[in-house]
Amino acid sequence: MKKTHIDAAKGKLGLALTLAASSALLAACGGGSGEGPNAVSYGSSSTFKVGVNSFDPNLPPEPTLPADTQVCATLEAGNNLVSRPDGSLPPEADPSKSGVGVAVTTATANPDQARIQAALDACGAGVEQEVGPAIAAADAAATAAQKAAAVPNVNIAGVSGEELAKPQYRASKYAVRLVASSSGPGNAFISGPLTLPSGVTLWIDKGVTLYASRDVMAYSPNAAGPYCGNTAVSATKAGSSSNCTALINGSNLVNSAVVGDGRIDGRGYAEIVTTNKLYPLMKVDMTCSNTYAAYAKGTQATDGTSCDDGGTVVDSKSSARNMTWWDLAYLGNMVQNGTTGSGSQSNFRLMVFNYAKNLTLYRVTLNNSPNFHVVPSGVDGFTVWGVKVQTPSLAAFANPAGNGNPLYTGAVFTEDNVKNTDAFDPGAASKAITGAKLATGSATTSAGTMSFDGYLKNFVFAYNYVSTGDDDIALKGSSNPTPAGSGLFAIDGKRDVRADRKYGIVIAHNHIYWGHGISVGSETNAGVTNVEVYDNAFTDSEEGLRIKSDYARGGEVSNVHYNNICIKNATNALLFTPYYSTKALPASGPLYPNFHDITMNNVRILGSSGVKLQGFAANTGGFGEPGNPLTMALTNVVADNPGGISLVSSDAVLTLKGVNLPLFANTANNVTVNGVSTQAVDPASVVDCSQAFVDFPAIGQSNYFGSSWSAAQ
Repeated sequence: MKKTHIDAAKGKLGLALTLAASSALLAACGGGSGEGPNAVSYGSSSTFKVGVNSFDPNLPPEPTLPADTQVCATLEAGNNLVSRPDGSLPPEADPSKSGVGVAVTTATANPDQARIQAALDACGAGVEQEVGPAIAAADAAATAAQKAAAVPNVNIAGVSGEELAKPQYRASKYAVRLVASSSGPGNAFISGPLTLPSGVTLWIDKGVTLYASRDVMAYSPNAAGPYCGNTAVSATKAGSSSNCTALINGSNLVNSAVVGDGRIDGRGYAEIVTTNKLYPLMKVDMTCSNTYAAYAKGTQATDGTSCDDGGTVVDSKSSARNMTWWDLAYLGNMVQNGTTGSGSQSNFRLMVFNYAKNLTLYRVTLNNSPNFHVVPSGVDGFTVWGVKVQTPSLAAFANPAGNGNPLYTGAVFTEDNVKNTDAFDPGAASKAITGAKLATGSATTSAGTMSFDGYLKNFVFAYNYVSTGDDDIALKGSSNPTPAGSGLFAIDGKRDVRADRKYGIVIAHNHIYWGHGISVGSETNAGVTNVEVYDNAFTDSEEGLRIKSDYARGGEVSNVHYNNICIKNATNALLFTPYYSTKALPASGPLYPNFHDITMNNVRILGSSGVKLQGFAANTGGFGEPGNPLTMALTNVVADNPGGISLVSSDAVLTLKGVNLPLFANTANNVTVNGVSTQAVDPASVVDCSQAFVDFPAIGQSNYFGSSWSAAQ
C-alpha cells in the first residue's frame, strides 16, 4: 500500500447545540486523556474522513510477502483442478457419492494434503536447524530472569514476541509457496488438515485457491471418536467443532504466517463425502447412512436403527444427497437446538492457532468456512492486515443440479443462514505454559523449549474487508491464564505494548459488510480492557459496534474506545447488551456482565437502525446481586435521520455531548443521562462518510445479492 498521511478534511463543525461548548470534552479516543489517532472533539475545527487512510503512524509497519530467495519449496497446482470464474470447482474435480456403503477415493477427495504437508515439514526442519538454538537460548535467558524476579501474579512469558521479530530469529528460507501450473490451466489445490510449523509461512499465490477436502475422514480420523460431521454425539449431547481437526492448525509457534493474494475456500456449502463407506453421514431427508456405534465395530447398522449423529434412522434405500457442512450448522443451531436445547454442529474450522509469538495473516482471501474462520488463542503479536473474508462467496451458489436451492430446507444461502461462520475470534488461552516444544513439523518438535504466558497481546487488525454469516471480529475474554485472584484481564491492550506501535489491542481502517460487526464477547468472564477501535466503516451490516455477554459467561469489559466510525444501513448500529442468551449457568453460579468506561466519539449512523444500550439490572435471575449499569460517554454520536433510530435503553449511565440520538433519562428503566440530546447537529460536520462505503474488492466474481464489485486488489 502506498504510505500517504491521513487525509483529514478541514471544515467548521458549526454545531448549534444547547450544551456548553466551552467545557473540556472527551478526546476522540482514550476516555478524556487526549489520546487517540486523529482525535477530533466536539467543537473541533476538523472533520475526519473515514475510509481513506493508507498509513497510520500508530501502527507497526505493514507486513510484506517473502522474497523469492526466502522460499523453501514451490508447489504447482495439478492441471486437473481449475477454479471456475465463480470461484468454485466443477463437479468432476472431486465427484460426490451419496448413499449407504459407498465411498470416494483419496486420490480425488484429498489429492494434495500429503505433498503440501511434506513441504511444510521440510521447511520447518530447516528453520529449526538454522534458528532454533537462537530462539531457545533467548527464551531460556528471559525465562530465567523472570523466575528470578518472581513478580507476584505474573506468569512466565519467556522471550517476548517483540524480541523474536528481529532478523536473527528468522531463517533465510521459511516459505512454502503454492502456485498455478506452469504447464497448463491448473490453479487449485485440495487438501485436508495441514499443520503449520513454527517459523514457516504458507504463501498462496495470486490466482490460486486452496480448497478444503470434502472427505469427513480427513477431519475425523479416529475410529473411537470424537466424530466430525454431525449435530449430536449422543441423545443428550450436542455436536462440537472441537470434534473436528481444523484445515490449518498451529500450536507453539514463533514467526509463522499465512500470506498471499490467493484464496482459501473451506467449502462449507459442499456435500460431505467419505473415503470410508461405514462412516455415518446424515442426509437431507434426515436419515443417516450408519451409526457411530456400528462404525466403531466395523459393521453396518440395519435399516431402521436409530441414528446417533442427529438424524432419524438408518435408511440404505434413501436416494437423498448427503448434508453439507452448512446444512448441519443450520439444522443444529436453528432447528434442533431450538427444540431440544442440545443441538450444534460438529464442523471443522478453517484455522486454529494456540500459543504463538508473531503470527501473521496478510492479504489472503478466506471464504466459506464450515465453522469459524480464524480462532487464535494466546498469541503475542497477532497481525491481520489486508485480509478479505467473504462468506458466502459466489462459489457457494454453484449448484450442479441447477435448482437454486443449496440449503437442505430449500432456501438459497443468505448471509444470515450460514451459521457460526465467525471471521476472527481472537482471545487468551486458558493457561500459561512453560517448557513447551515448538512445532517444527506435523510430527516433530524443537530441541529447545519455550514459555507462553497465554495472553492475547499486541493484536493489530487493520485494512481488512470482512463479510460473513456471524461475528466479523469478536474479542473473546473467555479464558484467563493469570493466577487466580490477580485481578488481571484476559485481554488487556496495555499489557507489554511494543515499541513499534501505540496501542496493544487495535482494530482500525477496516471495511465491514454483513455480519455481527466488531464485537467484544459473548464470553467476557475473564475480562477485556483497553481496546482501541477507530476509522472503520460498516455497510449493510447486521450489527455495527457491539458488546455482548450474559450471566452464564459475563465479566468486566472496560476502557473500550470507539472513534471515527461510519455505519450505513445496519440492522443494529450499536448493540450493547448483557442479555445475549439464556445459556445454562455454570455450576459455580452466575457470572455477572459489567460494561463500564466505554467511550464513543465521532460516530455517524446513516439510514434507519436500531440502538440498544443496556446494563445489567440488579437481581437479574433472582440472585439478589447489585446491578452493573452500562457506563458510557458519547461525544458527537449522530444519526442522519434521528427519527429512524429505534432505541432501547435500560440500566445505564450515559454522558452526552453533541448527540442527536433519542436518549433521555428514564427512571422506570434506570437510565441516567448527563447532558442533553439535541436535533441541532450537522452529521456531516461530525465525521465525513463520503468515501467510507466501498464495494467489497474481488476479481472475476459478481455478488449474488446484487451489489457490484470493484477490482481493487
